[in-house]
Amino acid sequence: MEGQFRRPKWCSAPRSPERHKSQLRALGNEDERSWEVLDKSVYTVGRHETADFQLQGELVSRIHAAVLQDVEGERYLVDLKSTHGTFLESKRLKAHEPVKWPEGQMASFGFGPKAVFMVLGSMGEVAPPAKRPKTEPQVIDDPMASLYGDLPEASIVNTAPKVAETKVQPLPTPTKDPTRVIFLDIDGVLRPLHSRQDAFQNTRTIEINGARVPLLGSSEAKAGVDFWPSAMRALRFIVQKTEARIVLSSDWRKQEVLKEGIQSAFEEHGIPDLYSSTPDLDQATPGVIKTLHSSFREKRCKEIRKWLKANPKITHFCAVDDVDLSMPDKASLKSQDSDVFLDPDKEFVKTNPVVGLTMEISKLVICYLNGTEPSEEILSAVFGEPTGIITKA
Repeated sequence: MEGQFRRPKWCSAPRSPERHKSQLRALGNEDERSWEVLDKSVYTVGRHETADFQLQGELVSRIHAAVLQDVEGERYLVDLKSTHGTFLESKRLKAHEPVKWPEGQMASFGFGPKAVFMVLGSMGEVAPPAKRPKTEPQVIDDPMASLYGDLPEASIVNTAPKVAETKVQPLPTPTKDPTRVIFLDIDGVLRPLHSRQDAFQNTRTIEINGARVPLLGSSEAKAGVDFWPSAMRALRFIVQKTEARIVLSSDWRKQEVLKEGIQSAFEEHGIPDLYSSTPDLDQATPGVIKTLHSSFREKRCKEIRKWLKANPKITHFCAVDDVDLSMPDKASLKSQDSDVFLDPDKEFVKTNPVVGLTMEISKLVICYLNGTEPSEEILSAVFGEPTGIITKA
């Protein structure tokens, strides 16, 4: 391992591997994959082909970190002096100091939009309910005592008064002819891209690009029920500081029921209504041959450029998307349309699909929309590494 890490004396294979078996899943920029954590004392994580858990993110070192186990089946995460750091719940680990990794906590390898995330989850069977101890039957003369005799005396509890629900005040009515716009994606920006498949198993859903979107409502189903509240607050903050209008560039614009869900979520958080949507280049006009694109990124950028061409009053814009709209692929570089891609220094900000739009990213978007130079602090918060450090308790 890197940096001559020495395995602690307590590190060993679990006494009962099958009982403590768990699953490790990779999320984010990495294609979603999973591995079993079973009977080894040490599992390595890294980009090298010899790593037990091999990741492909560009911030991942050859041998980046390790997952350690003890005899009781507890798991620990340790950084092996990686270049871009190992983080547990957004706090950076000290190199060579194992930290307990509870199930359900998110770990990231590298920091920022290009980081790769992993989460530890249980695969073990649910323990059977404990058996009640046998007791000798009691002879009771009072028939009512057999029903209520073992119950404690009732006590009067004073409940707290119900707190009145506070409604978010809507932002001022925006200008009808804006000069600033946000091109907004939804999946991976306002809602989880890798959401639990069983979370809405008894709920009406609609499928879009292979992903299930839950629909809830009274008279008519509404999408948007699984939007991150933190992402909605960050979006509201952008609009509040820039007075920019929101143009929907997501595939959600193709379904009216999804657009209604977005409007409902905006109203709940005091965000002005959608201003417009980008054109759909997948829909060919009758008599016109459908446009071919070398990639999904190129198509989305062309849709944004076409909308801007039809709205020449726009002076500043920023696209917020979990897909990198600034990185042409090999096929695009060979085409004549490579200039349609967006400038990451003033026109585009990428989110990590695991965490979506954050307040740190929103501050960078505000700089782009207002035409101001982002500070080193803002850039470091989005692309750099935080300084919080945790150690093993």
